[in-house]
Amino acid sequence: MAFDPPDITDEAVLRVCRILRLPETAFSGPNGQDPRLAVLKSLAARDIEACPGSGKTTLLVAKLAILAGLWTAPRNGLCVLSHTNVARREIEQRLGNTAEGQRLLSYPHFIGTIHGFVNEFLAIPWLRSNGYPIEMIDDDVALRRRWRKLSHATRRGLENNRYDEGILRIQDAAFGVGDMRWGRGALGRDTPTYRALVAACRQSAEEGYFCHNEMFVWAHDLIDKAPEVTAFLRARFPFLFIDEIQDNSEQQSRLLHRVFAEGDDSVLRQRYGDANQAIYQNISQSDGAATDPFPAADIRADIPNSFRFGQEIADFADPLALAPQGLRGNRRVNAEGESDTAGKHAIFLFDDDSMARVLETYAAYLVEVFSERERQDGMFTAVGAVHRPGGDNNLPRNVGHYWPAYDPVISRSDPQPQTFIQYVTAGRRLAEMTGETHALVEKIAEAVIRLARLMAPGFSPGTRKRKHRYVLELMEDKPAAKSAYLELVRVMAVERQALTEAAWTADWRPQADHIAHEITGVGANEQAVADFLAWGDAAGGGAGQGQESRSDNIFRYPPDEPAVAVRVGSIHAVKGETHTATLVLETFYYAHHLKTLKPWLLGDRRGGGGANSALQSRLKLHYVAMTRPARLLCLALREDSLEPGETARLMRRGWRVARIGPADPEWLEAQEEPEQ
Repeated sequence: MAFDPPDITDEAVLRVCRILRLPETAFSGPNGQDPRLAVLKSLAARDIEACPGSGKTTLLVAKLAILAGLWTAPRNGLCVLSHTNVARREIEQRLGNTAEGQRLLSYPHFIGTIHGFVNEFLAIPWLRSNGYPIEMIDDDVALRRRWRKLSHATRRGLENNRYDEGILRIQDAAFGVGDMRWGRGALGRDTPTYRALVAACRQSAEEGYFCHNEMFVWAHDLIDKAPEVTAFLRARFPFLFIDEIQDNSEQQSRLLHRVFAEGDDSVLRQRYGDANQAIYQNISQSDGAATDPFPAADIRADIPNSFRFGQEIADFADPLALAPQGLRGNRRVNAEGESDTAGKHAIFLFDDDSMARVLETYAAYLVEVFSERERQDGMFTAVGAVHRPGGDNNLPRNVGHYWPAYDPVISRSDPQPQTFIQYVTAGRRLAEMTGETHALVEKIAEAVIRLARLMAPGFSPGTRKRKHRYVLELMEDKPAAKSAYLELVRVMAVERQALTEAAWTADWRPQADHIAHEITGVGANEQAVADFLAWGDAAGGGAGQGQESRSDNIFRYPPDEPAVAVRVGSIHAVKGETHTATLVLETFYYAHHLKTLKPWLLGDRRGGGGANSALQSRLKLHYVAMTRPARLLCLALREDSLEPGETARLMRRGWRVARIGPADPEWLEAQEEPEQ
């Protein structure tokens, strides 16, 4: 029987505005013309193309809260999927202990990541029903275990033939590893090496170790062999909401279409995203999902109103969108108590000699533009498309060329540290971003678990979500180790004491080693353990003995008595964020990004029509970067990227332009051009 959706009335909209502590006209606008109101009240199939800063996640949370308040079905629920738990965190923070929030976060509803949904409802139940345990879903652990199962001769042969790094990933339910690159050709399926790889993958599965994306293989296998599971899931979840849909891979899109849409339209489906911000594909592969592409023209709804920035930033960024919406910057500029930023958006020109002064010049400009209070309360960033070192000398290739202390490992919004120190510093960054110490505590617990796994490869924490609680459980009957762990957490997470190389080497490294030894019962002295516990480059780009780790990627200016702090990172890491001011740094991948995008910056081109896939990726990345700031947008551009006359054209488009020299920057007048 078809599910009968509840109606969303004007009264329900007003009620959710009160719950979220928003003005009554938050979704309708002062004149009732805001396109978000129609989206909020719609219970039809929709693809919502929402521009940066449109309040998309707040809109989705509001709709979910309304539906939760009207929900009466005891066994049917809402399914909300995304790549991260942003929507879930927003519900927890905005709805708190309200009845709506409690309903949404419990049965029969599911709100979580796409991987979490696939694991919980498809892959893990299917694997267990076929006799495979689930010890750990972790790429590094699974691949390392499989590699060790290969004979020395097989490993040597793979290394000599420059094997593809994915050669030990399961590609099908028969444990095939696919036709991976083998030197200049492909590895044949009838070779002893191929059979050894299959055997290693099979043994890994029998022991319960899998890679994350392999769960999609088992989900498809379940549907192939028990297709009735899709009918069950469609009955359980008659409403499906997908957030950040533009970043779905073909693998994710194909499975979700198969589960919820293939063959019928019984599930009411709404997808929220912005195709102009689809940046999570390789720069040479920008097409994204081919199955069920977003947005579908016949159900598309546009939200072009941004409440993040004003019209000046909107006009700078809109041409870079693959399909420009005609961005409308609705943020009030020069509000009471704010410094005037109108006409102050700047381009800083540099060369090889002045590249190292770009961040300093930007920070000094922030001090000039913003008041002390604004600098204390604001979020200031500098981001680039490439942030990891590479093998060429095209300056600047990556973010680190501007600032050698930059650590790319902890820059990610979801960092994947490689040392204990990096776990701590990544946790501190997350704690600063969220305002919650819990994020740092969980990272310390993750570091302890990672260390235990390195000491004892057989140790497995399973799929436990609360790492800190799990570590405490492991040491319930080990009071000395538990006390040492809690002391570590207190000093590093609660008190946030400065972490120096001397203190780490003398005190905290032995303590971490002792805690992991107590958990595992072994004290293996492998090189991997020593590397994980090393201070090394992870501790602040070369901080010396006795120096505090500054690997938080915060550029402080001036260094002795900072007047402003600038978070430095990658464009990928700041997607979805709002900054007070953003500096977009020039970087290199086959070409310098901003130089390649010069026709769009100069106003000669608009949109992605005729652009190849690599150029489309550059456009999307820098569209994301240029739509982060609420008040001030700056670019760092190589001076030799500009031809005669182009500086004046940039100024006519509203940019201020400065040439960085050995002293103060030189602000150019409209008739001036950089020397060639």
